[in-house]
Amino acid sequence: MLDRTTPPAIQPASLSFCKPEERVMPNGVPLHIIEAPGVEVVRIDVVFAAGQWYQARKLQALFACRMLREGCRGYSAAQFAERLDYYGAWLDLSVAMNRTFVALYTLKKHARHTLELVHRMLTEPAYSKEQFDIVRANNKAQLMVNLQKGDVQAMRALRRSVYGDAHPCGMNAQPEDYDTLQVEHVVDFYRSYYGSSNCQVYLSGDADEGLLRHVEELFGTEEWGATVDGRRMVDDVDTAESSRPSDVVHCQLENAVQDSIRMGMLLMDVNDEDYLSMRVLTTVLGGYFGSRLMKNVREEKGYTYHIGADLVTNTRKVMFLVHCEAQAGRAEEVIAEVHHEMLRLQNERVSDEELTMVRNYMTGEICRNYESALSLVDAYIYINNLGLSQTYIEQMLEVIRDIDAGHLQQLAVRYLRPELLHTVVVHS
Repeated sequence: MLDRTTPPAIQPASLSFCKPEERVMPNGVPLHIIEAPGVEVVRIDVVFAAGQWYQARKLQALFACRMLREGCRGYSAAQFAERLDYYGAWLDLSVAMNRTFVALYTLKKHARHTLELVHRMLTEPAYSKEQFDIVRANNKAQLMVNLQKGDVQAMRALRRSVYGDAHPCGMNAQPEDYDTLQVEHVVDFYRSYYGSSNCQVYLSGDADEGLLRHVEELFGTEEWGATVDGRRMVDDVDTAESSRPSDVVHCQLENAVQDSIRMGMLLMDVNDEDYLSMRVLTTVLGGYFGSRLMKNVREEKGYTYHIGADLVTNTRKVMFLVHCEAQAGRAEEVIAEVHHEMLRLQNERVSDEELTMVRNYMTGEICRNYESALSLVDAYIYINNLGLSQTYIEQMLEVIRDIDAGHLQQLAVRYLRPELLHTVVVHS
């Protein structure tokens, strides 16, 4: 007879993830394909080595990307947007430190039409002065609003503290930078970095051979655009810290109702053997709702609604980050508790129960985040941009499964050192 008072034993599952098919189109553009037949949806990503790292002046990379949708040959900005809406397509443009991302989500039955629109957008953008002036004014106004937010000011100050003003990661755009930027500067950046020799293409979803041929006809037959090849991940430049880690940087923001706290430090290269294990340790500290910081600072002390810890990979040099919006006047207590929890991980081993919970959470998040071809492609874009192994996801799962409390304690002693943290507090 079945004993329902005893839960069944949990058996470890073996997970595998679909690898992209790798091709090189006739003009040399790499094409990465993850097929999902029958879903009737296609996603195409064109990734350029054209991020903030490469710009000669602030905002060039951002505006070169944002201005793409503001008209191209044969279409005004309004006509271009209306055409995408007509086909039910979604276009997402974004800029990171080293890359510019152009992602199109479209129904397969309309893919030929929408791909031709994106191809024209990328190869023959208008970059009209009239539209540029409008976009520049709107973005400057948005910056002025954001500069009244404590979390924005805190993150800008932390990057400046960790990297220094001369490092691309530490350079923050100011309102006056919008005034000096001209459309000619944006066009120069586009002509320098947007081209077949400086991009990679990712195709995911219901991609049959007919669609692949069409992608190749548009993006892979002839050379187009810039001739520079910056697809290899650039090496980090030296940082020049603007403050000593032991000094808390205080920034005053009028009418701030909370204390915005950011704490960070540079750790290892993303290819370091400790990186994946540090992801587990960071999750224990502040990477999920049941983390040490959430239990202490939120549930027990009541200083904040949310506090978290992350590993940031703007470049190959990993930055450890703690972020929190706390009750006004409680910043000193929050900082002390963060230090306390870091030292606890150095001095006390994580219990088996807690480690099991973290393992289950992290494994579940990986499965949820990469459950479809359209989402799995994000992982391979991340992997390729940072120069990681194609088996990165499987390696991460293996580390999550096998890491023990002793190893986590050793990592805490090596890396979670409160005295090395740069700390910024924005308050009223």
